[in-house]
This record gives sequence, structure tokens and C-alpha cells, in this order.
Amino acid sequence: MDLSHNISYLREDHDLKQKDVADFLKMSRTTYNHYELGHSSFTADMIIDLANLFHTTPNVLLNFDTSSEITDTDLVKLCKVVKDEKINVDALIELINVCKNLHS
Repeated sequence: MDLSHNISYLREDHDLKQKDVADFLKMSRTTYNHYELGHSSFTADMIIDLANLFHTTPNVLLNFDTSSEITDTDLVKLCKVVKDEKINVDALIELINVCKNLHS
């Protein structure tokens, strides 16, 4: 499952409408819909905010293996770099998944 699907699933699991999440993120429902459909890329700040909204971690939203040695501190540092360098989160996830496949 990709980030957009995870967030859509968690939104529905929490009995929230797209409008509820859009309001939380301070955007229109139409704009938010583009994120859920995968037409727009979530920012690092949005991932952190959504993790807080859904009472989970960015690791869960991003499908990172939480049994690995990556700590929450490491993830916060990664999110900062992603934000500061304006890295496309979806491209980063795809690169991580390619690297994982090389090691399996």
C-alpha cells in the first residue's frame, strides 16, 4: 500500500470525511482529494500532522518496517532533511523500496 492509500484507509477507519482531514490540514476538500488520489505529494510536515491526527507514527504511514533499527529520532531527522531540501516524498519512498528489493 502506498502513502495515499494508507491515509485514505486510516481516515475511513477513524470515521472521518475528507472535509474533516482537509479542515485539519487547513486546505479545501478538493485540494485534499488530490493528495488522497496521489495527484499531489504529501509534504513531510503533512505526514507528521497526519500521523498525529491518526494517533500513529510516520513510519506506519510510510510503510517503513518498524522492526528495523531506524529510531523515531532518525525519522525526525529524515523528515527535516526532506522538508529542508524539498525532496519529493513519493520519489523518496520509491527509492527506499527499490533499495529494499536489492537487499532481498
